[in-house]
Amino acid sequence: MKIIYGITKSNFGGGQRYVFDLATEAEKAGHDVAVMCGGNGDLVEKLRERKIRVITIPDLQRDISLVDEFRSFHFIFRTLMEERPALFHTNSSKMGGIGNLAARLAGVKKIIFTVHGWAFNEPRPWWQRTAITFFAWLTILFSHKTICVSDRTRKDISGWPFIKNKLVIIRNGIEKFELLPRSEARRELGIHEDDTLIVGTISELHPVKGLDTLLEAFGKFSRKNDGVLIMAGDGEIRENLEDFAEHLGIGNRVSFTGYIPDARRYLTAFDIFCLPSRSEAMPYALLEAGLAARSVIATKVGGIPEVVENGLSGALIEPDDSETLFSTLMLLSNDPELRKRLGTALKETVEEKFSLKQMFKKTIALY
Repeated sequence: MKIIYGITKSNFGGGQRYVFDLATEAEKAGHDVAVMCGGNGDLVEKLRERKIRVITIPDLQRDISLVDEFRSFHFIFRTLMEERPALFHTNSSKMGGIGNLAARLAGVKKIIFTVHGWAFNEPRPWWQRTAITFFAWLTILFSHKTICVSDRTRKDISGWPFIKNKLVIIRNGIEKFELLPRSEARRELGIHEDDTLIVGTISELHPVKGLDTLLEAFGKFSRKNDGVLIMAGDGEIRENLEDFAEHLGIGNRVSFTGYIPDARRYLTAFDIFCLPSRSEAMPYALLEAGLAARSVIATKVGGIPEVVENGLSGALIEPDDSETLFSTLMLLSNDPELRKRLGTALKETVEEKFSLKQMFKKTIALY
């Protein structure tokens, strides 16, 4: 069948990885595949390397602009009328909203929308959460089926009117990837001593990721232990986080690497992986840390507790709780055997329950 995937931005975050994986697998299975997105980021480059057709939307961006939204809607509608896909699979809030409406008007027979997280769960003013909730409901209404990537994602909206039969749970899945040898990964990150404890995260530097809480906890940790914190990624609050690290007196012990292509290859460098998010759905970074057998400290939000069992395959804490994060860092830093046991258990969980093969099989059946 002819399948078009749609997503707002063309960087390479979790939603883009999901689109890339599905598009690649669908192409291998013999379907006629194209991806529609805004910009010319890493997603576009990776898709073209795989010889998957990309349709770039000139005016589509994350920021709100009514003029650009109308232009993007017109472009998507015209493209769908010309392409006549059997299926349009949208991702991200903006692409889901305007894309699903355009697909309905263009007469696309099957419209699938995947939820990669609910913005109304993020810390925002009440009026923003109300507006976001309403538009999320409309987006689901315009779809034929909506994929929720975790049980929690579905539960958050299961009581909304007229959409219950549209919701399907298909968890994110990943396949094995190349990992650098530990010493090489550490060396490339600027750490040359084998016994230096590295606490790390791979994340967009965005308020919802809770990285200020991690800095606060690491500041307390640094007063009692040696160690380095590595924040791999870039984003809108990088300068604020760097200033906060200086304010806490740990600027010389925190490394902001900026964006690293295929950063997951460096997970072997980390002794402890932290994911202190305030909101998540089913984060790829967590699944990647699991395949790398890292010991993980993460928050009890979204689908994270569906991956990590507290005390058995990682440590779960409440969001914004720097004190518990600090004490958990202390516990794991002093017990290499516990870190190894938790990392091994998490790897087994991810391999068994979160494979790309399972995700694609369930998704293609939905198509």
